[in-house]
Amino acid sequence: KKVTDKDYFDEAKSWDESEIVREKKSARRAWSAFWAMTGVVIVQAIAISTMMPLKTIENSIVRVNDTTGETEVISNLKNMDETTEQVMSRYWLAKYLRHREGYHWNTREDDRLQVGMLSDGAIQQQYADYTNPKVNPYAPIKIYGETTEVDIKVNPAITYLNGKGGVKPEKGEKDQFGETVYTALVRYTATVKKDGEMPVTTHWAATVSFVYRKEPIKVDDRLINPVGFQVISYRKDQEGG
Repeated sequence: KKVTDKDYFDEAKSWDESEIVREKKSARRAWSAFWAMTGVVIVQAIAISTMMPLKTIENSIVRVNDTTGETEVISNLKNMDETTEQVMSRYWLAKYLRHREGYHWNTREDDRLQVGMLSDGAIQQQYADYTNPKVNPYAPIKIYGETTEVDIKVNPAITYLNGKGGVKPEKGEKDQFGETVYTALVRYTATVKKDGEMPVTTHWAATVSFVYRKEPIKVDDRLINPVGFQVISYRKDQEGG
């Protein structure tokens, strides 16, 4: 059969129409898939936003071992009937006691640095003389040397002696710089561990007066003592255990 020009154009037209139909169907399928995926994303977003209230951030106190670097979560602030000031004061008092009364050969210089940074001038000098074997024949380095350690465990039940006394720090008198003075009674145990001998534990009570200094300090020092905690009076007494 001879193909005329009309037949050729009719066939071409039919082919074009078929292609258009196929393209429209393909476009519809693509849009259907797009809207289906959009629906899934929306449903997921709704589900996530609904579940978000179930995921909360809880504040906890984390204790860091100054020697090993190990951390331990010891309490949840949300469930504690404590003020921020109370928590902070306990932390700094415990830190001070561990560095001042503890002894480890490898960390002795860091202990001296920490105690110095957390004490005012008079207490710094007092502690420096106590730990200097040239001044004090009973300095820790002469008594304990390289083979003996003293581990300190602070009782978290700290009593504040300002005002009526109690577990919360109350504002006392002002010092010569106009800073509020707090006084606390901190109980702790000191366990002496000597090679080849049984550990010996003694019980102590330290009376500590401290302030939070607002005076400017060097940036490097602020990394050690960011809140300006300063011990201005320190006394310890042994208790029966």
